[in-house]
Amino acid sequence: MQTIIATDPAAKNEHYLRTLKQAGLRITPQRKVICAYLAETDRHPSAYQVYEGIAETHPEISRATVYNTLNTLQELGAIVELSFGADHTHYETNPAPHVNLICLRCHKIVDYHGDPGIDALTERVRDELGFQSAAARIDLVGFCSDCRSQRIAEIRAMAQCSSSSEQQTLGMLQ
Repeated sequence: MQTIIATDPAAKNEHYLRTLKQAGLRITPQRKVICAYLAETDRHPSAYQVYEGIAETHPEISRATVYNTLNTLQELGAIVELSFGADHTHYETNPAPHVNLICLRCHKIVDYHGDPGIDALTERVRDELGFQSAAARIDLVGFCSDCRSQRIAEIRAMAQCSSSSEQQTLGMLQ
């Protein structure tokens, strides 16, 4: 049995709203706006980014409503929390199997849509263990190209400073 995954914004929005309704929650205008934002974004937003993204056009929506709605959607499995410590929680709104490339330095998250072999893995796990997955995600954690370049420059600068300091120290000792 294959899981049908909603990837277009209208289908994702409908999925979020249906999930809330099936949990017995009212579909308020605020929840509709939050679900629409999540369905439309191609980013991995934090709660604050969701709030910022809707606050200008919907000042009636509070931060608490955004946080509570995100928490509820996450608890119901409609979105996935990507947590990197208290200050770096983001939400995965793309239900299609893919790889998240997560930078440890700038915390940028980029989706990689090449074939990581997720379908074959989930099939093998189902066949071997009888486990039917509802969603699949692989996270590769490391450093994006910008941060790698910055880190290399920092290391070179530190090496030059260290080398200069050593030469000065040697000069004073002679």
